[in-house]
Amino acid sequence: MDHHLNFFSAIGIPYFNFFVFVAAFVFLFRKPLLEMVAARRQNYLSASKEAAQALDAARKAFDEVKQRFDALDRDLADFRKQSESAAHDEARRMIDETERFTRQLKEETARMAKEAVERARVELRGEIVEAAKGLAATRISKELDAAAKEKILKSKIASAAAMSAQ
Repeated sequence: MDHHLNFFSAIGIPYFNFFVFVAAFVFLFRKPLLEMVAARRQNYLSASKEAAQALDAARKAFDEVKQRFDALDRDLADFRKQSESAAHDEARRMIDETERFTRQLKEETARMAKEAVERARVELRGEIVEAAKGLAATRISKELDAAAKEKILKSKIASAAAMSAQ
C-alpha cells in the first residue's frame, strides 16, 4: 500500500492542488475576468460598429467621387463634341467664305476681262475704220479723176444741206 500512497502523493497531490488552485482562481477572479472579457467584447463591438460606419462613409464618399468623375467625363465628352462641332462649323464658314470670295473674284475678273475685250474691240473697230478710210481715200484718189471727185463732193454737200435743213 505504500506503493499506492506514493503514487497518490507523487502524481495525485499535484493534480489535486492544481484543481484546488484553479477552483480558487475561478472563484476569486471569475467576476473580474468576466467583466474584463465583457469590456473587451464591448470594445471590439464598438470598434466593429465604428469600422462599419467608417466603411459606409468611405463607400458613400467613393460613390460621390465616382459620380463626380462620371459627370466630369460626360462634361468632357460634351465639351469635346461642342469643340469639334464649333471647329467644324468654323472650318465650314471659312470654306464658304473662301468660296464666296473666289466666286466674287472670278466674277470681277470676268467682268474686267469683258470690259477689256469690249475696249479692245472698240479700239480695233476704230483702227479698222481709220485704216479702211485711209485705204479707201488712197484708192479713191488713185482711181478717180477730178470730175468724179467733184461729183461725189457735190452729192455729199447736198445730202449734208438736206440734213441740216430738216
